[in-house]
Amino acid sequence: MSDGPPRLFSEPPICDGCDSEMSPRQTRSNANGNRNRWFYECQGGCRGMIFDDWEGIRDGNPQCGCGMLSRVQKEQGSAYVFRCARRVCDFDRKMMG
Repeated sequence: MSDGPPRLFSEPPICDGCDSEMSPRQTRSNANGNRNRWFYECQGGCRGMIFDDWEGIRDGNPQCGCGMLSRVQKEQGSAYVFRCARRVCDFDRKMMG
């Protein structure tokens, strides 16, 4: 990975869906505004992925079950949801608004 914004992970995470190793990738083009974002992709076939940046992780976000700040993200459609930024716990809360 290149120099740039700080990364969320210092080492590749393990997939929370199937306990397989994850490999770093970078988005190319994306209609959701995620172009050039680094993420990890599961190598075990379950299609798990997690972004490796601080996008959507802000002071004021609720803490998730593992005590870290959650990440807010837009779901397909128009709903926003808070999730564990590191996918360590199953924290999942829809944003009311």
